[in-house]
Amino acid sequence: MIKNSNEQKYLSYFKEALDNSANVLITDSKGSIVYVNDDFCRVSKFSREELIGQNPNVVNSCYHDKIFFKNLWDTILQGKTWKGDIKNKAKDGTFYWSKTTISPLLGDDGTPEKFFAILTDITNQKILEEKLSEALKNVQESELQKEEFSSMMTHELTTPLFPIKGYCEMLKDTSTFGELNEDQIDFISKIESNAALLERLISDLLDVQKLDMKKMNFLISEFQIDNFMNDLKENNKHLMKSKEIQFTVKYPNNLILNSDKERLRQILDNLIRNSVDFVPQKVGKISVEAKLDENDLIISVTDNGPGIPKEKQSNIFKKFYQIDTSATRKHGGTGLGLVICKGIAEGLNGRIWLESEHGKGTSFFIYLPSPEKKVTVSKLG
Repeated sequence: MIKNSNEQKYLSYFKEALDNSANVLITDSKGSIVYVNDDFCRVSKFSREELIGQNPNVVNSCYHDKIFFKNLWDTILQGKTWKGDIKNKAKDGTFYWSKTTISPLLGDDGTPEKFFAILTDITNQKILEEKLSEALKNVQESELQKEEFSSMMTHELTTPLFPIKGYCEMLKDTSTFGELNEDQIDFISKIESNAALLERLISDLLDVQKLDMKKMNFLISEFQIDNFMNDLKENNKHLMKSKEIQFTVKYPNNLILNSDKERLRQILDNLIRNSVDFVPQKVGKISVEAKLDENDLIISVTDNGPGIPKEKQSNIFKKFYQIDTSATRKHGGTGLGLVICKGIAEGLNGRIWLESEHGKGTSFFIYLPSPEKKVTVSKLG
């Protein structure tokens, strides 16, 4: 009896938690509604008495076609769980969207006895998606409009940054304004760092725009990897100081590359900055290594950060994708850096990929083909 009492108590807690977090609907095996919670009534604007005994079609918006619902029913009648977004219609004729999970409760013979539907209201999200989609459609209507928009962004967004950075330099000049105290120096440093961050974010947006429009220019030239990698290490050393990161660079000697030096540097700088953000304090390690593979070049950036879960790796090169929202708030960023890296690598007739295991660090690899293969490098714009 104690066990049954505890089970009932836990079920009661579970039901209360579910009722307070989602819209709940239960039907019998024939699809007639046998239970709805208060939230379902509130969103649908039907009373419980009006819903019990009805078919869920009572909130059908006629937005989805017959195939949509056929797939839904085929899934749950096979004893499987169905998940998807459904547009419904409330009693007053207004529409609302629900992220829906429908699971069958199977009887002893393996056939469904009841169907449990858990629904989360995502109407505002769908409205925002529709607005964004419409805005994007308007932007895509004219390539000329895109170019004008890009030109406007370059001028209007970056122009105010020049005097901000210039005034910061002036304020730090003791011969002009005298000695500054620690707080004043700290405030100026924060202004400088945020101006630099804003400049980088604007640059990312413009680069994505160029890649979408196939207007990114690639300037191909020969350069020595020795100098390139040494400059890379020297110019990124300052990023390692605050977290005391061990930073190493390895490369084959006397190798001549034929590529876009600045764009390749852009990829590596981006990957290094990402690693700096996520490696641990004091024991963080980042290594950049260039290797020849049958005359092709592969450059890797490896860190001992938290790694990337397997299920999230397929989305890593998508626009605005962030691995973790809490990390996003902590580290900032647009979610465009890796998109740009991918676009540049492909523009150089190469490719980029990653290998990672959650909790064991991450390695990004950039492949560049051998000049002897006489590939045609994309020079867009």
